[in-house]
Amino acid sequence: MFIAIALWMSTVDARSVAGEAALAQEEAKQAERDQLDARPLAEIVSPANKKPDRFTQTEAHLFLKPIRDLIAKNYPDTEPYLDVIATVIANEAEHKDTHYAFYNTTSNSWRLAQDLYTRLYAYQNPEKAPSREFKFLRFSDEAVDMTAQSFLVNELKEKGLVDDNTDTKFIMLSVNLALFGNVGFPGECSWEYFMHPQSHAKPIRIIYEKMMDRFGLSHKHIDELMSLVDIYDTKEDTIVQILVPIGKVDEIGYLAWVKGIPAHGETIAWILSHAKSKGFMRGIKPTMEKLTEQFAEEQRKNPLFRHMLKDIQAGDFSLDAFLKVYRNKPWDVKEINDVTARLLFTPGVLLNPASGVKFFRFSTVHKDKLKRYNTELNRIIAKMIAEKDAAQGVGKVQIIPQKTPAESMPQKARPAAPQRGRAVPAGR
Repeated sequence: MFIAIALWMSTVDARSVAGEAALAQEEAKQAERDQLDARPLAEIVSPANKKPDRFTQTEAHLFLKPIRDLIAKNYPDTEPYLDVIATVIANEAEHKDTHYAFYNTTSNSWRLAQDLYTRLYAYQNPEKAPSREFKFLRFSDEAVDMTAQSFLVNELKEKGLVDDNTDTKFIMLSVNLALFGNVGFPGECSWEYFMHPQSHAKPIRIIYEKMMDRFGLSHKHIDELMSLVDIYDTKEDTIVQILVPIGKVDEIGYLAWVKGIPAHGETIAWILSHAKSKGFMRGIKPTMEKLTEQFAEEQRKNPLFRHMLKDIQAGDFSLDAFLKVYRNKPWDVKEINDVTARLLFTPGVLLNPASGVKFFRFSTVHKDKLKRYNTELNRIIAKMIAEKDAAQGVGKVQIIPQKTPAESMPQKARPAAPQRGRAVPAGR
């Protein structure tokens, strides 16, 4: 009898093993038919993995139905902007094997400052003239001359936590990981700022005065320069697509949460559980400020501080590792719509025209107005340089306009987007 039972059990076990193997094989076939990536995460993030990523970042984000539902709920009027959306995704696809994409929205007035500085830099440094796709987003010598990992370690030791609502905002850029990243969270979503501009900081006269001083030019044409903004201004703001070479992304960037703190799960959970409300100003912000003070005072005595510091040093906030999974198995990234990134302005990358970083700007201004703006800007620059050269006894120099492919993209005039949505803190 025992022999019979044993034989029966071994038969059941064999059938069970064979059944599980057959089931796994069929699941793999179905995943292949559905074009789903069945590889384990360790294989995807491995340096030995040479397989092209399945999606671009915006494609990966849009692949998820809950994300599409949020977009439909918050922005039902995206049809007039499909040319922007299509071009953004096309840029991502073109650079998918070499660059990661990030998104930031700026006030339209910054276009003038960016163009002016970039062109004057090209004039003064002809041997280092930027490519068509490069723009300077900062115009001073303020920069971070260290890696993102070293920066985070220093910030924790010196201040307790990162806070990009302080002067730190001048040396870093808050960015989304996809065009509609953080949809449903107005204060963190670039598309929200694009559609419904907020009271962001704008370049004031002193910025142009310092720029003129830097290049040895007169101040007398600053008012004429600043008036050019009126030519291209629109109801929507400007989205900047930043393409960073894959091999340099961890050098300047890290995975982040609100106010630029590292996206440390334990710390985020502590903040949310101790905040009096889920609102930023009344709940999250004061709770984060209190925790920053605790971290600064207690340092390694605080277990949460210790854990975050250890994870920073272990490279747990690597954008490269996170985006590898993001681009291949977005359905496995539970926090895909919750996290952001911060990019540091370093002399070697974001401030270096030879770094391989590319910037594309998207707005709703008509191409004819952009053409007029560029013509006028070139005229004023040529006039300023001619006056400087005449004073120094130098011959005439021609300024060649720089246009990015995005600026040259045919655009039809669009209806102004309605103003809606709650006010959010400035800073993006």
